[in-house]
Amino acid sequence: MATQAGDTPRTTIGGALVGEGVITEEQLARALRIQGLLEEPKQLGDLLVELGYAKSQSISDVIVKHGGNMRLGEMLIEQGIIRRDTLDAALAKTQEQKMRLGEALIEIGAINERILLRNIAHQSHAPYIEPSFAMIEERLLSGVSPDYLQKHCFVPFSKSEDECVTVVVCDLDDQEVRRAVEDLFHGKVEFALGPSEVIERAIEEFRRRQNGGGDKRGRAGAEDDEAAVRLVESLLGGAVEEGASDIHIEPMANLVRVRYRIDGVLVYKTDLPKNLHLKVISRIKILGECNISEHQRHQGGRMVYCHGDKEVDIRLSIYVSIFGESAVLRLLNKDMALMNLTELGMAPAMLERFRDDVLDLPTGVVLITGPTGSGKTSTLYSSIAYSNDVSRKIITAEDPAEYTIEGIVQCSIHEKAGRDFEATLREIVRQDPDIIVLGEIRDATTARVAIQAALTGHKVYSTFHTEDTIGGLLRLVDMDIEAFLIASTAVAIVAQRLLRRICPHCAMPYTPGSRELTALGLDVREARSYEYKIGRGCGKCTYTGFKGRVAAYELLVLNEPVKNAILQKNTAHEIREISVATTGLVSVREDAIGKVLKGVTTFGEVLKHTPRTFSMRSLSQIVSLCQ
Repeated sequence: MATQAGDTPRTTIGGALVGEGVITEEQLARALRIQGLLEEPKQLGDLLVELGYAKSQSISDVIVKHGGNMRLGEMLIEQGIIRRDTLDAALAKTQEQKMRLGEALIEIGAINERILLRNIAHQSHAPYIEPSFAMIEERLLSGVSPDYLQKHCFVPFSKSEDECVTVVVCDLDDQEVRRAVEDLFHGKVEFALGPSEVIERAIEEFRRRQNGGGDKRGRAGAEDDEAAVRLVESLLGGAVEEGASDIHIEPMANLVRVRYRIDGVLVYKTDLPKNLHLKVISRIKILGECNISEHQRHQGGRMVYCHGDKEVDIRLSIYVSIFGESAVLRLLNKDMALMNLTELGMAPAMLERFRDDVLDLPTGVVLITGPTGSGKTSTLYSSIAYSNDVSRKIITAEDPAEYTIEGIVQCSIHEKAGRDFEATLREIVRQDPDIIVLGEIRDATTARVAIQAALTGHKVYSTFHTEDTIGGLLRLVDMDIEAFLIASTAVAIVAQRLLRRICPHCAMPYTPGSRELTALGLDVREARSYEYKIGRGCGKCTYTGFKGRVAAYELLVLNEPVKNAILQKNTAHEIREISVATTGLVSVREDAIGKVLKGVTTFGEVLKHTPRTFSMRSLSQIVSLCQ
């Protein structure tokens, strides 16, 4: 008899997703039936995403909200942190050695302490806080001995207006620590969870300050003693040191979540008690020259922040949410060095062709395409730097100029001053340039200027928002640029994506699952004959397993067959087939897989960040093309 929707046997995560309205009973029933028929086990959350019933973020949000009703192992599996066989091995270890599950998972190397504590915090509905000494309200340390804090491994963090003290511990179940905290603070106490090493570091800094070490002077005049000033300073300094591009400060129902975007991915940094939210936002508003008395409208601002010898330009966005004002700070490092072409990550054969058949040509249009955040600007500037010498006049029109290059004439668009793109493009050809750089082809007008400049003997570089190289060609056609003009002026199109690099400090061998290999269109047996790496997670990589990023490229150099295909207005699929057959085109995904085989990145990164390739080459062919 068919299973009725109402009688569906629910898993804890399935029931929570239905209860939150993320999926329906019918969708859960179908997903569970499919899950039972699969030869290779697949987690319910992954299956729901593949079926299009739910998004990964929605599932994560439900796990966080309902963590208290879920087993720790189930939470970790549904987030994709561990696999079922790993959980079984850890459970066996708990029986053999009489240890807790979290300890067993850490001992077998499945997770690190931070991941464990974050999930336990969600499960216990407690804040997860990584306390630096600069964040701590110093009045709470008055009369407290560092030895006492070290003995019991806890540190007081903040005190709310209703006199509730937030204390960070490394074990919520340790009753001896709870008694020690209650002996010290006799009033209301809220416990937060944090890594033992971070707590110990904060205590050591406290001991050093108490013994007369360190600089006891404040940082900001009359506000030196304000906890919010030190807290914001600590968050900004930490973001610069960890190479973050953005800081997200997000108020939730009962706490404030702080995340850093590192290497393009949001990394959970710490929680803050909800009572600190207004103080932190007010401090950020002061730095960004925003209206601190306005709480009902979105605001924007900017500031310049100095950390050591680094000067960082910060753009601030304040967004009014249902739980209060959310802040995002974008960090633009003014001292960021320009990359050499060899540092971009192009395979040697592709790089040689890019130099000889694209950059060294005196005329034509070169387009660098990809979505926002794919590294197009870095490739553009590296290409300009390669072409920059005293025999060439290079002139740019950018919005804004992100790097400064000695020896070229750069212009930032400023529409309020009348220096818009249209006016700038009219003047740019009167400056007798050899190479024209347009920061972005944003519309048909910009595209026509690029084509016309190339027709009059100039070299033109620009960026474009398309998925791949063929998409760049067809987008020009969609802008009503005549096909014969595209065929006669376009030299090459480069498409790219950014992938996170495996951290070299914690890299370890691993065997990819057949599911991800099949999803990439690879032969599982052939793939298993190669060796792979993955990052376990360490202090050097903020416990993510990744450190830095590398670009995966697709280079299309237009030849006669491709130009004829454009003139005949062939489909994207037909043009790609011709390009692969006649130019040896390597797709972004194939180039990325080549980097996996070299131990640079992982298949997970390839699946997440590269567009699908329908006619995938074999791994042996990819190796030969990407050497």
